[in-house]
Amino acid sequence: VSDGCYASFYRSSDRKNWTPLPAANQQLNVSYLPPWDRAFRPGLIHIGDENTPAEFTYCRLDYNHQTFTNPLRRGADPYIVKQDGKYYTIFNKKGGFTVTESRFLTRFEKEETVWTPPENAWNSYNLWAPEIHPINGKWYIYYAASVHNGTPFYAQRTGVLEADNPFGPYTDKGVLYTGDDPERQKDNCWAIDMTVLPYKGKNYAVWSGWETLHDHHDVDQYLYIAELINPWTLGKRILLSKPELEWEKGDHILLQEGPQILQHKEDVFIIYSTRGSWSEHYKLGQLRLKSPDSDPLNPASWIKSEKPVFQGTPTVHGVGHASTTTSPDDKEYWIYYHSKLSLDGGWDNRHVYLQKFTFGKDGNPVFGEPKGGGVMTRPSGENTHN
Repeated sequence: VSDGCYASFYRSSDRKNWTPLPAANQQLNVSYLPPWDRAFRPGLIHIGDENTPAEFTYCRLDYNHQTFTNPLRRGADPYIVKQDGKYYTIFNKKGGFTVTESRFLTRFEKEETVWTPPENAWNSYNLWAPEIHPINGKWYIYYAASVHNGTPFYAQRTGVLEADNPFGPYTDKGVLYTGDDPERQKDNCWAIDMTVLPYKGKNYAVWSGWETLHDHHDVDQYLYIAELINPWTLGKRILLSKPELEWEKGDHILLQEGPQILQHKEDVFIIYSTRGSWSEHYKLGQLRLKSPDSDPLNPASWIKSEKPVFQGTPTVHGVGHASTTTSPDDKEYWIYYHSKLSLDGGWDNRHVYLQKFTFGKDGNPVFGEPKGGGVMTRPSGENTHN
């Protein structure tokens, strides 16, 4: 065992059946640890207090240079981008946005809160699904927010922040117009989960939105696309996709959301989420651009998958809102997704996972089945001595 050893923690009530502790992957500093022959003495690893439930009685520490443990952390809507050999993620934390940087897919090396919302503004509350994108030498954070605190969620709009580096400081570029009249900017429409598609020298925004304005949130959600005139200005929106297949239906509203871009060789995919994010039925579908010469603004240019491309199992629930990246040496492809630890709990028990995937002979991604929690082999190129 040496400094930098990779550790995973587990809990058990009987020392026979062990469950991974969420967000427990840690890089160890041996100087702070006692001799390993005393590592399991009572009281050395303390979880909770005198009110701790019985199932937390025992804790086990495993260390291995070659593995990591899912889930990586508590949270939802994970987004990751690789730039100049480093990975950047972003998530909500303590009422603002936290950005991380690392050479590794499986842990953070740097973490900072980069922005908190202003008071009494259109974007003061309900911060959803931030994404961080490097565009033309600057960094942009796209996110959804609201003037209202909590439900109903009918006032969600998309905003963008700009900075010279991923850790800011960020300038608020305001709310994006996502309605049908970009010239007069009348009746700005509900919009969440915006992402960016760079393609043939242009940038396009893809997001989940409503057709019209409403004063409640039980409204069908569709995918829209528009050219980005600049990172904070959209052209006219185009309805790209609706939930029309049987596996996309079943809830009190129909929805497609969480679009993410996957590019492989000459192929372009939009991996999206469908069904209710609060339910165990959340899953991923796919749109594929027909050819490199196709116009991404033309809905007919996209082919929808006939069945889900990634969905839950009897033990992994509510799989969705995933982004993708490559291993440090670019030899492997990895999906970064969230799922629920149990069937109940709605949005409150979602956690973030990493899993390797491949591509089939037909060029489509093959995500397989979600494995959920447990020990996984680290991505290719992650130095085994780090």
